[in-house]
Amino acid sequence: MRLDQQIDLMKEDIIAATQACIQIKSVKDIKDVAAGAPFGHGISEALEWTLGLGEKFGFTVKNVDGYAGHIEMGTGDLLGILGHIDVVPEGDGWSVPPYSATIKDGKIFGRGALDDKGPSLAALFAMKAIKDANITLNMRVRLIIGTDEESGWADMDYYFNKEEVPQIGFAPDAEFPVIHAEKGILHLELSQAQATPFPHIVRVQGGERANIVPDVCEVTLKGIAYDVVNQKLSDFSFPEGVSGLLNWQDNEQESKLIFRGVGAHGSLPQDGKNAIIYALQFLRTLPLNAEEQNTLEFILTHPGNGFHGEGFGIALSDEPSGKLSLNLGILELSSDTVRLVIDIRYPVTYQRDDVFQPIEEIAQCKHFRLNVLNHQGAHHVPKESALVQSLLKAYTDVTGLEPFAFAIGGGTYAKALPQGVAFGPTFPGEPEVIHCADEYIPIDNLLLTTKIYAQAILNLAADLESR
Repeated sequence: MRLDQQIDLMKEDIIAATQACIQIKSVKDIKDVAAGAPFGHGISEALEWTLGLGEKFGFTVKNVDGYAGHIEMGTGDLLGILGHIDVVPEGDGWSVPPYSATIKDGKIFGRGALDDKGPSLAALFAMKAIKDANITLNMRVRLIIGTDEESGWADMDYYFNKEEVPQIGFAPDAEFPVIHAEKGILHLELSQAQATPFPHIVRVQGGERANIVPDVCEVTLKGIAYDVVNQKLSDFSFPEGVSGLLNWQDNEQESKLIFRGVGAHGSLPQDGKNAIIYALQFLRTLPLNAEEQNTLEFILTHPGNGFHGEGFGIALSDEPSGKLSLNLGILELSSDTVRLVIDIRYPVTYQRDDVFQPIEEIAQCKHFRLNVLNHQGAHHVPKESALVQSLLKAYTDVTGLEPFAFAIGGGTYAKALPQGVAFGPTFPGEPEVIHCADEYIPIDNLLLTTKIYAQAILNLAADLESR
């Protein structure tokens, strides 16, 4: 029986497994850590569940102290497939419960459906199809299950201090056909204490993660008449998909506003509508004092200006990977302090300091403290490499679609390998729903992705006579 036919017979099992994994809320929770659960019990449960499924299939499995685990088959040199089961917070705006794994219109909805539980399980079922077909491999195929991909990669740091590093492999955590270059990622925190408390801005809070375009921003004001705020809000022009809502509390004499935008992955800020930016643009129309206006002006002029770092003078670009991107992911502003976190994806031919130094100069001039929260260097595997060409062939042989390799701003576990690339699961021309409300994976795509991964494993790791 051909592998694709074998995978078709596993369709219901693949769907059920994907649903079961999505239904485990595996968001990082630093308040819930314990031995064997360094990122919280939800993530630990999802890791143990996935490893248990691999063990049920007859593979060798290992849990590395809750930081990561792996599922392995075959003998010889090591081929790595690096997925993850942690997810970003669900956020607002869902039409179905975010951990229900609801099926409608031929799609599985849920946080992690596309990023990265569905694709990781597709790789596992691809391995199962090869095992069930008794195909001989000349490499070990190891599916590595990460648990901190969305936050800081502490999982991979720990795992690869304990376990062998595959020399080649792929991450099922981005787009097809093949992503051969990934921009550098820099998360920066800017903070400042106000000399005197703000008279009108009590609180502005937007965003949960640097790598998500914020879809909600909450504002609390005082000392400005309700009628003034309400009239300004009525007069303000929001783009489609963005809104502002005013509430009033007589007992506290405070105006509370909620601004809603459109979420997106932080590497693609142009695909979202940042609620923080629109909240600050509105606030700038109010009768605030000079210090309040200056703070808003700094944020809107620098991190809030453009999608490509224009506000900091770092709109860099190159041929292999395109333009730099910048996302204002978090803003915490109170009457006496301001803290913001930005996500920058810089082109592969540039270095960290090409980005950091211009921002540092502006921060020092404006008396902001600047702190590096996270940095991953850029990563690049030549298009003509055997790895890239083998994966492109698998993609085309299964789908009949045009093969090509390209670059992205997102950072995947491919960067953890000497020769690693990102490979699926989103197909060309499809909507980008990673990190968005109503994240989903089409069931047909889930099956097709499983077939592509099975063929990719054969191209890279099977004996020629077995292919």
